[in-house]
Amino acid sequence: MSEDFLNLPDTVLWQRALKLYAAHDWFMVHEALEVLWKRSSGDDAEFYQGLLQATVSLYHYANANFSGARQLARSAVSRLAKLPVSFHGVDIKAFLTEYEALMAPLLTNVQGLRPLDASIAPKIVTA
Repeated sequence: MSEDFLNLPDTVLWQRALKLYAAHDWFMVHEALEVLWKRSSGDDAEFYQGLLQATVSLYHYANANFSGARQLARSAVSRLAKLPVSFHGVDIKAFLTEYEALMAPLLTNVQGLRPLDASIAPKIVTA
């Protein structure tokens, strides 16, 4: 875990996570979301852990670890689907729609998968 993240307030850390996600720096997004998740409880914890799992699944997908990506994608969808349509300014429904469409070949065990091109990763749209 990045020591720099431990000293940031949640709002700043969340904005940093969003910027890192937009840059497809999956590993550092994981680091930032892990701090937020561990500081949270209830739906907040589910939100951060669900996004963390989605991000790590994208990381695995991009590195051709299809089994790891599949496992985390299932968990991410399960967690995020339980949340309100909009949460912490994120359109969860829109994200899940894009994410599930992207992950469908993985989740249905399609043969001949190729590593994910990060440029087609779902966007996190905030209000």
